[in-house]
Amino acid sequence: MDEDKTELRRLFSARRKSLSEEERVKFDRAIREKICGLPAFISSPAVAAFCALGAEPDLMPALGGKRLFLPRYNGEQRTYELVEITDIGRDLVPGRYGIAEPRPDRPAADRDLVENEVLFLVPAVACDRRGTRLGRGGGFYDRMLRSAKKPPVGVIYSCQLGDALPCEEHDVRMGWVVTEKEVITCSTKGRCPSDKE
Repeated sequence: MDEDKTELRRLFSARRKSLSEEERVKFDRAIREKICGLPAFISSPAVAAFCALGAEPDLMPALGGKRLFLPRYNGEQRTYELVEITDIGRDLVPGRYGIAEPRPDRPAADRDLVENEVLFLVPAVACDRRGTRLGRGGGFYDRMLRSAKKPPVGVIYSCQLGDALPCEEHDVRMGWVVTEKEVITCSTKGRCPSDKE
């Protein structure tokens, strides 16, 4: 399973990196428009997003008007926690893995708020139409998403849409997958019971 996932990460990362800068700008705009039209996004006052790393889609221009939460690495707990930010220019610093993250002096978000009110917009190396998500490895997002009440939204380019990706019991499925071409309402939500569905 781990070897399969490693090979899939290589494949889909290469596909994403092959996009030109012009294509990315165009696709990012289309992805943001689709996210803004998603009823789950419209009705949610608070969203957890991500700062684009490398060739990931840039969502930030779409997030004005929402309470915005971003992940910050907690070295003591070896996990990520959400932190509310109000000013992207002022509230972010370089963090673990070179990803911009909230400043260390900003308080972590209330757990009850995160579990019940926040809609997660989640980066991925690949997703499939069942909502199975292939991340960078490490399971950080799966641990953050485990107690979230709202189904999360996977955000990818269409070249990262796979066919029946491997899914383990600890993996959290997406409620929707958004690409520049479509919004996919996933047929199965929640945790993966096995990879043999």
